[in-house]
Amino acid sequence: MHLNLLVITCFTMKIEEKVELLYNAYKDKKEIEPFEVNSEEATQIFNLFTQKLVKDEGLGGYKISLVTLETIKKFKANGPDYGILTNNMIVKKGNEVKLPFRYSYAEIEVIVLADNCKEDNIPHCIKETYLGIEMPMTRFNAPLNKLNFNQLKADDMVAGLLYLGEKVSEQPKSVEVYINDELKGKDKPNFIYGNYLEMLKWLIKSIGKEVSGYVSTGSIVGPIPINKGEKIRVKSDNAEFEVKLY
Repeated sequence: MHLNLLVITCFTMKIEEKVELLYNAYKDKKEIEPFEVNSEEATQIFNLFTQKLVKDEGLGGYKISLVTLETIKKFKANGPDYGILTNNMIVKKGNEVKLPFRYSYAEIEVIVLADNCKEDNIPHCIKETYLGIEMPMTRFNAPLNKLNFNQLKADDMVAGLLYLGEKVSEQPKSVEVYINDELKGKDKPNFIYGNYLEMLKWLIKSIGKEVSGYVSTGSIVGPIPINKGEKIRVKSDNAEFEVKLY
C-alpha cells in the first residue's frame, strides 16, 4: 500500500514539475526545451496549466485547432482539439502586436464573441464576428513541425495571442495573407465540420457546457511563421487589415 502511494505521488510530482516549467516559461516569456509526454500526461498538464493561466488572467475564450483533415493527419490526432485563451491573450485594439515568444505563427480565422452559446441557440448567441489572426506561440524551444500532438496539447494547444482584426457578417469565401507585402498564403475555408458555426458547435460538445468569450474557430490560412519587425496584411472578399509585429 505504501509502495503504491509512493508511485502515485512521484507520478503526480512529475506532472506538476512539467506544469511549472510551462507556467514559468509563459510568465517569464522564455522558451524551454521540449519534454516528452504521453496522451494521459498531456491532458493532465493541459488542465493544470490552463487552470493556472485562467486564475492569473481570467478566461477570455477558446481556440479551436486541427480543423482540417490535412492537419489532423499531420499530427496523428483523432480529430480537432482546443486550447484556452486568457483575457491577456486577446488583442482588441490597435494595429501593433508584441510577439513574446520566438516560435510564433499567423493563422487567419473567423472569431466570434459568444454569449452563453449552446448548440440550439447558434447563431443568436453570437454578439460579434471578426476575421482576425490567431497567433500560436509555443513555450517550447522548437518550431511546430518538430513537436508532436501530445506536446502541443500540454502547451495549451499553443495558445499565444488572438488579434481581432475586422468585423465581418459572414465567413469569407477566400483569404490571402501577405508578410511584408509578399503573398505567403491563400486558401478558402475547409473545415472538417462544414463551417465556423459547426466548429463552434463541436467546441460546445467537447467542453460539455455553454461557451462564452471569444472563440477562434479554426485556421483558414496558416500556420505561417512570423517574426518581429514584420507586417501582416490580410485580405479577403469581405475584410482587409494590417498589423505590425514588434
